[in-house]
Amino acid sequence: MYDKQARVKFWGNVLSVALIVVGCFFYLRLDPLRLLMAAPSFVSYIAVNFFPPSTENINVYASAALHTVAVAVVGTFISSALSLIFALLMSEAAMPYRAVRLAVRLFITFLRNIPVIIWASLLAFIFGVGSMVGLIALVLAATGFLSRSYAESLSEIAARKLEPMKASGAGTFAIIRHGLLPEFTPAWMNWTLFSFELAVRASAILGMVGAGGMGTMIRAQLELRRFNEAATMVFMLIVIVLITEFAAGWVRKRYLYEGTRNKKAPPPSRTGKLRAAPLHARAMRALTVLLAAVIFFACLVYIDLDVARFVNRLSNAPRVLRMLVDLNPAMVLPGLRQFLTSFAMGAVGLVFGGMFAFVLAFLAADNIAPWKPLAVLIKAFVSVVRAVPSLVFILMIVAAIGLGYNAGVVVLILSSMGYLTKAFIATIEEQHAGIITAMRATGAGWGQIVVHGLLPAVAAGFLAWVALRLETSVAESVTLGVVGAGGIGTMLLRARTGFDYSTMGTLILIIVICMACLEWGAGKVRKRFC
Repeated sequence: MYDKQARVKFWGNVLSVALIVVGCFFYLRLDPLRLLMAAPSFVSYIAVNFFPPSTENINVYASAALHTVAVAVVGTFISSALSLIFALLMSEAAMPYRAVRLAVRLFITFLRNIPVIIWASLLAFIFGVGSMVGLIALVLAATGFLSRSYAESLSEIAARKLEPMKASGAGTFAIIRHGLLPEFTPAWMNWTLFSFELAVRASAILGMVGAGGMGTMIRAQLELRRFNEAATMVFMLIVIVLITEFAAGWVRKRYLYEGTRNKKAPPPSRTGKLRAAPLHARAMRALTVLLAAVIFFACLVYIDLDVARFVNRLSNAPRVLRMLVDLNPAMVLPGLRQFLTSFAMGAVGLVFGGMFAFVLAFLAADNIAPWKPLAVLIKAFVSVVRAVPSLVFILMIVAAIGLGYNAGVVVLILSSMGYLTKAFIATIEEQHAGIITAMRATGAGWGQIVVHGLLPAVAAGFLAWVALRLETSVAESVTLGVVGAGGIGTMLLRARTGFDYSTMGTLILIIVICMACLEWGAGKVRKRFC
């Protein structure tokens, strides 16, 4: 980073990003003063109208919260099983036929590039509102995410571990059973836990389109301006998300990190073969599987799926799908312009959120924090921001400052700030302690350590995280449009309200193609910096 060529390259990239953001800012015609005043206006509005939270209907809210968690549990179980199958079909080690791998990859790309709220909105349009629609939407979105993640992990394992098995003439089933799956288990658990954390947030917002759970009640209370009731549910949602993250983190630490570090291989027997796992280990595995099955079926019963109603509406699906695929060419250019609007909102929110995250991360990282109480406060604030789904934020901000691009950009700034601050902190804390110790020994202050010691080491990692976040930020921008923040999501909402099937199909196709192109471009950027 200190040589001239690296500095020129780095600042050239920063200048390119700055020019894109300035262009997006003017394209959206954002009002800088109004955007600057949005945060204090929102905070004051929340302080005046949302406090104190109401506890009158706490039992009803608790039932809705349990429904939200139950949907997330069931959705994660189903999507995890489906994703493992799709990931194996996409893996060269498990599927020798290239045409099958390509077909499955295209299908998963289609699933992944449609935001979960768009899936829920489309399914509700075909089958009506209900818990079944919400669950299917969650499964489709989670399957797209997990299949790709599983497939990447399987590819890494195949590249490192499977050459000896292939050389020995092992068949495909033996490679999967004895080579891929045992090595894949830690990655499977890690990605599944992460998907469950996302599913809890997603299941909370599915109610925004009538899929049940907390989202339905939060939106109803906000529209009725019963802000004290809405505040209670928002606080409950924050607690649920934080508990979910804590529990997932504990499982990772207990069964992935400490377990893999302390676990020893079974000792060889006198015949030279590995002994079977001890009886108590096999019993614990069986008990774990049994407990997981009990939790799954208990949650499935609790959410009370409206299967009969869904099946009755199933006959309408072919007719609606035929009308959706009858595309409207006249809406292609307007749709592309509106997607560009969504992209501009996502880019502006990402960069401004990243700027805030950059400052907060250096103030909160354990190895460089100048004042520990401030670091704790920042981490608590970021955890709360990350716990509130973007659609809940947009409904609260719209109540404070009204509809429009400003409201959408503010939400995207908050969302990106929460995500990137946590990622940046982790990147800073991963740096070798010797850099900081050596600079402190020379009398360097906090600012000098940050600028001359840590920043050159973490800059590439920060840019890679920003590139990774770009896809999510644009997807959230599309999602926010469903509740009136502008962009292609708002255009899709109007088409759905007017039963304009051909326009809906055209807009969905535009979203899929543009998100796939964005994913490809962001992947190129990540490879450049990783």
